[in-house]
Amino acid sequence: MNSEVRSPRDEHPLAAFRAALLGRHDVLVVRAVERLRRILPWLAQAPDEFLVEPVKEDVAAYAYALTAPDFSDLERRARAWCESQVTLGGSVHLVLQLVEGCRQDYLEFAIDAVVAGVPEARAGVHRLMEAFTAVLTEVDAFFHGSEAREAADATLFRHFVDASPDPVALAGGEGTMLIYANAAFKETFGGEGIPGRFMGTFVPDEQKNVLAALATTAFREGRVRGELHLFRANGELFKADVLSFIAQSHDDRQPARFWLLRDKGPLVEAEEARMRLQEEIIASQAEAIRALSTPLLPIAEGVILMPLVGALNEQRAEQMLDTMLQGISRRGARVAILDITGVSDVDSHVAHGILRAARAASLLGARVFLTGIRGPVAQTLLALDANFGGLVTCSTLQDGVARALRGAGSQGYAPRRWTG
Repeated sequence: MNSEVRSPRDEHPLAAFRAALLGRHDVLVVRAVERLRRILPWLAQAPDEFLVEPVKEDVAAYAYALTAPDFSDLERRARAWCESQVTLGGSVHLVLQLVEGCRQDYLEFAIDAVVAGVPEARAGVHRLMEAFTAVLTEVDAFFHGSEAREAADATLFRHFVDASPDPVALAGGEGTMLIYANAAFKETFGGEGIPGRFMGTFVPDEQKNVLAALATTAFREGRVRGELHLFRANGELFKADVLSFIAQSHDDRQPARFWLLRDKGPLVEAEEARMRLQEEIIASQAEAIRALSTPLLPIAEGVILMPLVGALNEQRAEQMLDTMLQGISRRGARVAILDITGVSDVDSHVAHGILRAARAASLLGARVFLTGIRGPVAQTLLALDANFGGLVTCSTLQDGVARALRGAGSQGYAPRRWTG
């Protein structure tokens, strides 16, 4: 609201009296700001620009109410003062102190106007007192009348926010000066200087641009989400998932900004634990798949069988070799039957792997029976032009098992000897 002195040409009878009061507007503002800092100590460190502009409007509103048709603007402002105090946990007594202080200042300068002979000054004093009465009536109605329920709801909401495990703060106006912080915020970041402390004092220098960007976006769009790093009370870093939004009062005056902070540490730890568990599950599944892909079956004393199914690549051939050698050593086997009936294709690399398995088994005193050989596999083996002396081949698994059992029966359990 413009606080300039209006021209004497105004036709309202109280125009001259209003102009006389507006002439003392700067003094009234200074006194009101000093009163605010005295009644609310947390405003002592607040910069002047944070207080002066809203105080200018509120102080001037009394003078302009002299020539207004009613006091609706003053009553609207009174409700806004009451709402602010409920948010801050204040009481009706604090609001009354502020109103009474302003009334006394105005009355002082109104009496000066009467003494100075300002036209209609006496009528102006009566009108001024009516304005203050209207404000006091509105305050009383807010705290004790029909609006008391809304005030009670606001108080309950504050209790709810106070009980929140996540830090919550409220900044006044368009800036980041905190006028309220819940218990979790004070416990996490320290409650000294709150209210009255600026949000930027909790943030490392390299994060101040992030904070400014969040504040700007919230003011422009109404809400914003992001990430912000703050200092805990013990100096450690608090990585926060931030939600900031603008809360508008009923009369669209002085919007406030809420800051909701959620610690990302537990979320990150939970995600890391989930990833570790997932990796363990994948590794366990892979191990199970490997075991299923190269099963080892003891079919008689000294005889083991490894049936292979599906594609047989280099990696699986290496796994087959490891599993078979472990089985021979662990069971003292003299015969290892390697059945490839269910293998779709055997290339030269896999064929070399089979021959390596036969040679390695012979070093352990066992022989390898290769069963289920089809024409293409036989051609691949022949193309290698390798020595098959350590490998017994059979066309079917049934033939291989029969020969293995017959040889084992005739030779007892002596390793390294075979009559197939």
